[in-house]
Amino acid sequence: MPNVNIRALKNEILKEVKTAINPDKDKDGKVFSEVAKKTGHLLKESNVTVTQLRKVFTEVKRLSPEDENYKYKLKLLKAKMAYTSGRFPKLKDFQDIVDEALPIAEQNEKTLERFKDFFEAVVAYHKFFGGRE
Repeated sequence: MPNVNIRALKNEILKEVKTAINPDKDKDGKVFSEVAKKTGHLLKESNVTVTQLRKVFTEVKRLSPEDENYKYKLKLLKAKMAYTSGRFPKLKDFQDIVDEALPIAEQNEKTLERFKDFFEAVVAYHKFFGGRE
Protein backbone atom coordinates (compact mmCIF):
# COMPACT_ATOMS: atom_id res chain seq x y z
CA MET A 1 0.00 0.00 0.00
CA PRO A 2 1.63 3.29 -1.04
CA ASN A 3 2.13 6.16 1.36
CA VAL A 4 -1.10 8.09 1.66
CA ASN A 5 -2.41 11.06 3.53
CA ILE A 6 -3.03 9.80 7.07
CA ARG A 7 -6.06 12.04 7.55
CA ALA A 8 -7.66 10.82 4.31
CA LEU A 9 -6.97 7.19 5.22
CA LYS A 10 -8.51 7.66 8.67
CA ASN A 11 -11.61 9.21 7.13
CA GLU A 12 -11.99 6.24 4.75
CA ILE A 13 -11.73 3.86 7.71
CA LEU A 14 -14.26 5.81 9.78
CA LYS A 15 -16.78 5.62 6.92
CA GLU A 16 -16.44 1.84 6.62
CA VAL A 17 -15.67 0.50 10.09
CA LYS A 18 -19.30 0.10 11.22
CA THR A 19 -20.00 -2.10 8.20
CA ALA A 20 -16.77 -4.03 8.75
CA ILE A 21 -17.74 -4.87 12.34
CA ASN A 22 -21.27 -5.96 11.41
CA PRO A 23 -21.32 -9.49 9.95
CA ASP A 24 -24.92 -9.01 8.80
CA LYS A 25 -23.84 -6.14 6.54
CA ASP A 26 -20.51 -7.67 5.47
CA LYS A 27 -21.23 -11.38 5.23
CA ASP A 28 -18.19 -12.30 3.14
CA GLY A 29 -15.78 -10.14 5.16
CA LYS A 30 -14.59 -8.09 2.19
CA VAL A 31 -15.10 -4.74 3.93
CA PHE A 32 -13.75 -6.21 7.17
CA SER A 33 -10.52 -7.26 5.46
CA GLU A 34 -10.01 -3.94 3.67
CA VAL A 35 -10.71 -1.84 6.76
CA ALA A 36 -8.41 -3.97 8.93
CA LYS A 37 -5.68 -3.63 6.30
CA LYS A 38 -6.13 0.14 6.05
CA THR A 39 -6.14 0.45 9.85
CA GLY A 40 -2.94 -1.59 10.18
CA HIS A 41 -1.31 0.63 7.56
CA LEU A 42 -2.54 3.80 9.29
CA LEU A 43 -1.10 2.67 12.62
CA LYS A 44 2.22 1.77 11.05
CA GLU A 45 2.39 5.18 9.34
CA SER A 46 1.51 6.81 12.69
CA ASN A 47 4.47 5.03 14.33
CA VAL A 48 2.30 3.08 16.76
CA THR A 49 4.29 0.23 18.27
CA VAL A 50 3.29 -3.43 18.41
CA THR A 51 3.54 -3.24 22.21
CA GLN A 52 1.02 -0.38 22.38
CA LEU A 53 -1.40 -2.32 20.17
CA ARG A 54 -0.97 -5.57 22.04
CA LYS A 55 -1.86 -3.93 25.37
CA VAL A 56 -5.23 -2.91 23.95
CA PHE A 57 -5.63 -6.20 22.06
CA THR A 58 -5.16 -8.13 25.31
CA GLU A 59 -8.11 -6.23 26.82
CA VAL A 60 -10.25 -6.96 23.77
CA LYS A 61 -9.42 -10.69 23.72
CA ARG A 62 -10.75 -10.99 27.27
CA LEU A 63 -14.22 -9.81 26.24
CA SER A 64 -16.79 -12.58 26.14
CA PRO A 65 -20.52 -12.50 25.40
CA GLU A 66 -20.93 -15.12 28.15
CA ASP A 67 -19.83 -12.44 30.62
CA GLU A 68 -22.98 -10.56 31.59
CA ASN A 69 -20.87 -7.41 32.01
CA TYR A 70 -19.33 -7.42 28.53
CA LYS A 71 -21.22 -4.28 27.43
CA TYR A 72 -19.94 -2.48 30.51
CA LYS A 73 -16.42 -3.70 29.73
CA LEU A 74 -16.71 -2.32 26.18
CA LYS A 75 -17.57 1.08 27.66
CA LEU A 76 -14.61 0.76 30.02
CA LEU A 77 -12.43 -0.05 27.01
CA LYS A 78 -13.48 3.28 25.51
CA ALA A 79 -12.26 5.08 28.64
CA LYS A 80 -9.01 3.11 28.68
CA MET A 81 -8.42 3.98 25.02
CA ALA A 82 -8.96 7.66 25.84
CA TYR A 83 -6.41 7.43 28.65
CA THR A 84 -3.92 5.58 26.46
CA SER A 85 -4.24 8.03 23.58
CA GLY A 86 -3.75 10.85 26.08
CA ARG A 87 -0.44 9.28 27.07
CA PHE A 88 0.48 8.33 23.51
CA PRO A 89 -1.04 10.89 21.10
CA LYS A 90 -0.13 8.78 18.08
CA LEU A 91 -2.94 6.42 19.19
CA LYS A 92 -5.62 9.13 18.85
CA ASP A 93 -6.61 8.07 15.33
CA PHE A 94 -7.00 4.48 16.51
CA GLN A 95 -9.07 5.66 19.47
CA ASP A 96 -11.42 7.42 17.04
CA ILE A 97 -11.76 4.23 14.98
CA VAL A 98 -12.45 2.10 18.06
CA ASP A 99 -14.99 4.65 19.34
CA GLU A 100 -16.81 4.41 16.01
CA ALA A 101 -16.87 0.60 16.15
CA LEU A 102 -17.86 0.11 19.81
CA PRO A 103 -21.63 0.74 19.44
CA ILE A 104 -21.76 -1.98 16.79
CA ALA A 105 -19.58 -4.35 18.84
CA GLU A 106 -21.99 -4.27 21.77
CA GLN A 107 -25.07 -5.18 19.70
CA ASN A 108 -24.79 -8.96 20.01
CA GLU A 109 -22.47 -11.95 20.20
CA LYS A 110 -21.72 -11.96 16.45
CA THR A 111 -20.72 -8.30 16.37
CA LEU A 112 -18.57 -8.70 19.48
CA GLU A 113 -16.74 -11.63 17.89
CA ARG A 114 -16.25 -9.64 14.67
CA PHE A 115 -14.87 -6.73 16.72
CA LYS A 116 -12.38 -9.07 18.40
CA ASP A 117 -11.41 -10.52 15.02
CA PHE A 118 -10.98 -6.98 13.69
CA PHE A 119 -8.46 -6.18 16.42
CA GLU A 120 -6.55 -9.36 15.68
CA ALA A 121 -6.47 -8.54 11.95
CA VAL A 122 -5.33 -4.96 12.62
CA VAL A 123 -2.43 -6.21 14.75
CA ALA A 124 -1.49 -8.68 12.00
CA TYR A 125 -1.62 -6.05 9.24
CA HIS A 126 0.29 -3.57 11.37
CA LYS A 127 3.07 -6.13 11.69
CA PHE A 128 2.82 -6.96 7.95
CA PHE A 129 3.36 -3.31 7.04
CA GLY A 130 6.46 -3.18 9.23
CA GLY A 131 5.06 -1.86 12.50
CA ARG A 132 7.86 -1.55 14.99
CA GLU A 133 8.18 -3.25 18.35
